[in-house]
Amino acid sequence: MKKLTLLFIAIFAITANTFAQNKPIYINISFHKLKPGHTMEEAMAIEKRWKVVHQKRKALGIIGAWAVYPIQNGYKSETVDFDYVSLNASYDLNKINDYPEDMAAALIKEDPSLFSLVDESLKVQSVIRNKVTKLIETTGASNDLNSIIMMETMHVTQQNYFAYLDFEKQIKAIQVDRIKAGNIQEWSFLQHLAPTSYDGPGQFTTMTFFKDLSKLDFDSSSIYINGAKKYMNLTADQFTKKVGDLRTMNQSIMLKYAVGTFN
Repeated sequence: MKKLTLLFIAIFAITANTFAQNKPIYINISFHKLKPGHTMEEAMAIEKRWKVVHQKRKALGIIGAWAVYPIQNGYKSETVDFDYVSLNASYDLNKINDYPEDMAAALIKEDPSLFSLVDESLKVQSVIRNKVTKLIETTGASNDLNSIIMMETMHVTQQNYFAYLDFEKQIKAIQVDRIKAGNIQEWSFLQHLAPTSYDGPGQFTTMTFFKDLSKLDFDSSSIYINGAKKYMNLTADQFTKKVGDLRTMNQSIMLKYAVGTFN
């Protein structure tokens, strides 16, 4: 299946190719939790019904893309309190959460079953939080809807905030080398805009796309060692110390695309 070039990321998979190159890309990440007694299959069936709504929002220019990514096989760190994420991407923060009344009325007229969609959704799951993020760096889309996506949340101190932001911009070159070596398919770096705090999971998110789970066992140590020297003039020890000094990885999950406006 062919994917529109839009990162996550999205997740996780939203890239700048979808939008005007001179405009920032914003991604609203919604964190969904299943209600007791309900299953992921039920939730995904509901999300598939939402697709027509988001296709219309995209056609009206409200968003550039929408997608849903369930956690795969329970691969999540211990502090993760949600079951799947959905992403809305746009270059207009004032529109990213818009659902115009006239649009809704027209859709319900075409399909009256949509009238109860919100209530049916709330019976199965709830959105426990939302985060507005900004795409800072990306290597570009791999156009593979079957990718396994590692989503990691990074926590920094207030003193290290801008130093870490600059560091990840330099890391992009190493991620490109990982792509060339066949380790990963794509990589993106997101900055949390709101809400933000220093006592939560983190202020930044990285999204790394793998062709399949076997790529997790790829030995990329030489790529990082060579890249640290080539792009940052750091030894391996200096590089690993800098990583540890600048940030802590607080959450990690594995995701896979389920439904969206990509296909």
